[in-house]
Amino acid sequence: PLRFLREDSSSDQSSTDAVIFVGIGLVLGIGSRHLLRGTRVPYTVALLLLGIGMGALEFGTNHGLGRIGNGIRIWSSIDPDLLLAVFLPALLFESSFSMEIHQIKRCIVQMFLLAGPGVLISTFFLGAALKLAFPYDWNWKTSLLLGGLLSATDPVAVVALLKELGASKKLSTIIEGESLMNDGTAIVVYQLFYRMVNGWRFNLGTLVKFLLQVSLGAVAIGLAFGIASVLWLGFIFNDTVIEITLTLAVSYIAFFTSQEGLDVSGVLAVMTLGMFYSAFARTAFKGESQQSLHHFWEMVAYIANTLIFILSGVVIAESVFSSGSIFTTHENSWGYLFLLYLFVQVSRMVVVCALFPLLQYFGYGMDWKEAIILVWSGLRGAVALSLSLSVK
Repeated sequence: PLRFLREDSSSDQSSTDAVIFVGIGLVLGIGSRHLLRGTRVPYTVALLLLGIGMGALEFGTNHGLGRIGNGIRIWSSIDPDLLLAVFLPALLFESSFSMEIHQIKRCIVQMFLLAGPGVLISTFFLGAALKLAFPYDWNWKTSLLLGGLLSATDPVAVVALLKELGASKKLSTIIEGESLMNDGTAIVVYQLFYRMVNGWRFNLGTLVKFLLQVSLGAVAIGLAFGIASVLWLGFIFNDTVIEITLTLAVSYIAFFTSQEGLDVSGVLAVMTLGMFYSAFARTAFKGESQQSLHHFWEMVAYIANTLIFILSGVVIAESVFSSGSIFTTHENSWGYLFLLYLFVQVSRMVVVCALFPLLQYFGYGMDWKEAIILVWSGLRGAVALSLSLSVK
């Protein structure tokens, strides 16, 4: 019995080592944000480099970090669906809830242009470039999967910088709204090609049914959860903790119900939920509750971003040190990595140039200077990283 007790105890210790990764990740995030304040170094880039450093120490020294290294290994091999379910609802709800609905109404056509046709143009441009220029013998489905994954933009740093520089609210709203919406469309495209890569056979009818089910079904679920939770909020009086906890609970339950229960887009469901709250539920939170709600969701999104970027760095280091086959088979892989970066920028330029006449015509309009900023606003962030970890 003592032997079994000792074995059980040691297995408990090894699984609880995962907690130390969260603690160290948050400390590194706090330190980076504190030290980089006032500098031009992007916070998320610093986190990615720190994650690569952590991974290099663990995998490059053949697991020489003890229990800390064990925690790193547990997180680097986390189930991809669990990863998406933990991080995406928080990031998406925070982004969609913080949007100002009157600005969205005016810029909605420009956002849809960039998040709809824009994502498709980017996906097929990048997919074709990867298929034709890269030496990895990927088929068209795999190339388009990566093209779709790289079409989800997340220009958090750009929007923050535009606010600091006093740029027009119009431009910030277009960039932020496009980012939010194309997370949804890019993930639908990603899910489609992911299924194809895994052998899904389809015809035109099943394809249309899939797209309608994934998109319209998700919107309906998001609205249903939004209406039900807002009605519940109507019965809660002066209890900030319960009100905030309800928004957290409903965002995760809506994501799980959509993604796992009904096989529709959890991303679009949570995005719809957040925008419903932004449009109709702000008045349900009185005074301090509304301010506390914003602070809470900012903190949750900050924690999710911090852990995703550090974890991505760890996974990159693990890939390099644990299985160097790509880098031995194709010695020019680092060069192709920079070429991919160039393709991503060119694809963004193609999207903005192709849609520029329409972007000029609708909403508040747009001049060529704003279009240049729009080209450079197409950063890839936490959603693209989450999807790439999911593919891995």
